Amino acid sequence: MSDIEDTNSHAGFDSIDHQPTYIYVPSNELSDSPERPAKRRKSGKSKAINLQPNKASSSVFESLLGGLESTECVKLRHELFQQAWGKTDARIQSLLNEANEGAFAEVTSFVNGTTGAENDKRVPACFIVTGPNIASQDTLFQQLSGRLKEEIDGSVVTLRSGDATNLKAVLKQVIRDATNQKFEEDELSDHIQDNRKLLNYDLEILHNFVKKHESQKVVVAIQDSEAFETSLIMDLISLFSSWLDRIPFVILFGVATSVELFQERLPKIASRYLQGIQIYVEQTSTVIEKVFEKAVANPLASLCLGPAIISTLMERQQDHVQSVQSFVAALKYAYMCHYYGNALSVFNTPLGSLSTSIKMMLPCHYEAVRTLPSFRKLAERFVATKQLDLARDARALFEDDKILIREMEHALKSRHADVVHLLRALHVLRSSSTAPEGIIDSYITIFEGGLQKSDALKGVLNAVKRSTPTDLIALIQRINTAIQEGNADMELDGWAKEEHEFLTQVRDIEKTATIMLEEAEDNGVRIRSSYDIHNKSARATVVAQRVQLSYEESTLTEEEKRYTKVIDRFIRILEEYFDLEDPQDRFMNEAWLCNTTISLLDAFAPRPRASIEEALSAPDQYLPRLSTAQSPAVQHATAVMYQRYLEAGSLINMADMWSSFLEQLMEAESEECDEREALMLFYRGLADLKLLGMVKQSKKKADHLAKISWQGL
Repeated sequence: MSDIEDTNSHAGFDSIDHQPTYIYVPSNELSDSPERPAKRRKSGKSKAINLQPNKASSSVFESLLGGLESTECVKLRHELFQQAWGKTDARIQSLLNEANEGAFAEVTSFVNGTTGAENDKRVPACFIVTGPNIASQDTLFQQLSGRLKEEIDGSVVTLRSGDATNLKAVLKQVIRDATNQKFEEDELSDHIQDNRKLLNYDLEILHNFVKKHESQKVVVAIQDSEAFETSLIMDLISLFSSWLDRIPFVILFGVATSVELFQERLPKIASRYLQGIQIYVEQTSTVIEKVFEKAVANPLASLCLGPAIISTLMERQQDHVQSVQSFVAALKYAYMCHYYGNALSVFNTPLGSLSTSIKMMLPCHYEAVRTLPSFRKLAERFVATKQLDLARDARALFEDDKILIREMEHALKSRHADVVHLLRALHVLRSSSTAPEGIIDSYITIFEGGLQKSDALKGVLNAVKRSTPTDLIALIQRINTAIQEGNADMELDGWAKEEHEFLTQVRDIEKTATIMLEEAEDNGVRIRSSYDIHNKSARATVVAQRVQLSYEESTLTEEEKRYTKVIDRFIRILEEYFDLEDPQDRFMNEAWLCNTTISLLDAFAPRPRASIEEALSAPDQYLPRLSTAQSPAVQHATAVMYQRYLEAGSLINMADMWSSFLEQLMEAESEECDEREALMLFYRGLADLKLLGMVKQSKKKADHLAKISWQGL
């Protein structure tokens, strides 16, 4: 190709149209800039220098505390993150692999057990009801496909609505995936039968493959069947039915709503060609609760997630209907944020490695610990006791590093016991209620320190007040079983020995209630507490043609008074048991409790408009001055236009804005301002405001702009 032809071939090509960002270079710098120097040959010496790793930047994490953190601490934080998330992810993946094990077993049994009669044209079909969360269907069918490939003798093909443009495309994919072949763009395949080449969407290819390999089944899984066109599904069913005597087809339908609604979409003739069963898989909300029990509400979890961050994750999950994998990714991001941005996370180590972390402390760590909110609460508790020794320790915390280390070791060593105590109380609370709330809501209530005033505890206590002796005995037995057996899902072992005093008091109340119940049955009376009886009865009296109401208290029997005292005693025991300390008040909780939502909101719910408004309001904090010769108004013309935009009303007069803009430029420029250059800056700033969606052309007045958005709204 000649130079002239090469030039003409690139006519109209602009590299700016294909670069991801626009780089602004002032005109005066372009004129003064020297020509680009010629490329120099790289020498071996310079290459060796470039390839040498930088020790400061070799770690994935950055140095915190103003760069004063040592390299060893940075590496330790990275190692702790990998260890913590590695163990958590292993438990999650083990759970996800077993989540739908029962449903997969039913599908596999159905596929292996389908044997149609010779004249039966009905295609075996399995309707898998996945629920409304379509985001989880992809992972579900991937697991199901892998399971079927291992346990059946045949091929498995998965179809999605995005790949099914027409019947020909569907048949091509079924044949290609079932035979593990790759066809060219040409519709003729390499298969020859009766001296003719078969088309690559001819099911005769699949028939020959089934005969050659003696395949027992050909499973076609339609993942999002409700997104397919009805006519396409009808044609597939009819075609598979006609080939059923030669190709053993089995169809799996993924249904998000219900089988009845899906059947209404199909014509009756298509429904007659199907026979099979429906299987329900575990819903996404149930799987997420199980993941929560394994990863968060678990004593083996290396990092505790606070109520604020859990609330944010669940709101995002409910608002956007995310999949289980998205929820797991959000948990991993929370782990990463804690270890990446918290210098004190080096102390969130197993008890055996705690001494090593404390030996690595630098003066910047001591200063950081003394600025913690939990440190301030610790000092306030020492002073509030009004004991001389503790008051001296409160002062020594600020002056003596050894005293500070002693308190840090004590707080970090008791961290595991504190978390286990909260999780045990969570299990007992849910066991006490006949209709417990979700484990996630209970976790948030306990870890934010509001259990005493929560509706969950009030509901349990109100149920106790209105309970009969039979209900009270059943409640005590549930609590006793919960403490003795623990919770396998949360990996909590029984702790009856540690709660010996509490169990003794509870069993004493159970014995008393049992004796009273037996006596009442012998006497043929019913025992209720005063809380379950209307203590006051209204009595109406007519005096001088006026109705007066008087209240009389009901009289209680001796058994009812005695039973009321038993109820009051049991309520006091429960209130003392559920009187839990707020974990956010514990000293050094910032090391093992992640409760900040700023990084999560920036990652999963970014607010670009707030950032743009802040940048336009203070451009010097984001963009450095490119030249000392230029004034700020020239450099940030869009920011100047934005300030005039804020000062204007709903309609903006273009002439007034231009005169105000020009006046500010003239005040900022020491020399005479070039009106042509100012007009260029004005139009550029105006175009930026239109691009950001802040203004548009007014339909009422031709020389006015209409304001579309307001700051902060």
